[in-house]
Amino acid sequence: MKASVHTATGRATVFQDESGVHLRVHETNGNIWEAGFFPAKKWEDYPRAWESALTLAREIISPNFGTRH
Repeated sequence: MKASVHTATGRATVFQDESGVHLRVHETNGNIWEAGFFPAKKWEDYPRAWESALTLAREIISPNFGTRH
């Protein structure tokens, strides 16, 4: 499963693998950084991991993200 959201400086991608759910940011300047990892040890853990990753993705795409102290 995979989801992408475009941001002002690139794209945030959420995806899952056998270890959990990852949130990566791909910036237009070529930088890629792991913004978050949410482990899931069993199938029942994935919905919560996705919820956490999507919450963080919403914060990252917010216009206020870069101005927080």
